[in-house]
Amino acid sequence: MGSRPAQTARQLPHRRSTESPLARLSTRSLYETCADALLREIAQGTLLPGQRIPSERSLAEALGFARLTVRRALQALAKNGVLEPDERRGWQVRGGPVSEPLNTLIGFTQMARQRGLTASSRILTLDKREATIDEAESLRVAAGSPLLDLSRLRMLDDRPTAIERLRMPLSRVQWPANFDFTGSIYAALESKGVIPTRAEAFVEVVDASPDDATLLGVKIGRGLLRMNCVTTAQDGLPISLETSRYHPDRYRFRATLERRTG
Repeated sequence: MGSRPAQTARQLPHRRSTESPLARLSTRSLYETCADALLREIAQGTLLPGQRIPSERSLAEALGFARLTVRRALQALAKNGVLEPDERRGWQVRGGPVSEPLNTLIGFTQMARQRGLTASSRILTLDKREATIDEAESLRVAAGSPLLDLSRLRMLDDRPTAIERLRMPLSRVQWPANFDFTGSIYAALESKGVIPTRAEAFVEVVDASPDDATLLGVKIGRGLLRMNCVTTAQDGLPISLETSRYHPDRYRFRATLERRTG
């Protein structure tokens, strides 16, 4: 993806400086706070994949940090794969495989839109059935409770990227009989006042089955990134049990790990 013209400091929202005694009492360092601010700009589409990052001086003025703090933040984002060097010895937002912003719960459709991509889906299966004991335990409903079981092939710019399976208790979300499940489930939930707030995820690598290989266009046995997670709403109740298998060349999983002391 080609580079876009650099944005000036005026094009980035000006932030109140965090270089204060109160900020220094935060559990996160200043450069981590600065990195979070830059990640928000990327997540909101202010900075796009392939776009050159403004200079350290411009970022320092726009975001309210010292230049050294900005430099450390940029280096940290580069180390985490968010940024990459550009042809003018600066930084640009990394292109290539997509991934969610660090520590941010975001839907597939929104993630694609923020990167200038078009998300689409093809329904593989759609059933209403009773929850198994394991599903009921994960979703905190009674075994045998009515469940929506949806499987979709997710695509970015018509390129198969993930096979997604969602299991949602019908007692917590009611879906119209003619609802179009090819669109954004997160957006549909939010329109009903159900806000996805937290997801506990477990990630592993699995071999592509013959069906997986056909759908994603990979060889049988190719390693796929599989993510299992339970998503809860703002009231703390689970709203979906999700399993996604991702194309190994079109998606990467990123996370920030912090060591707890004391």
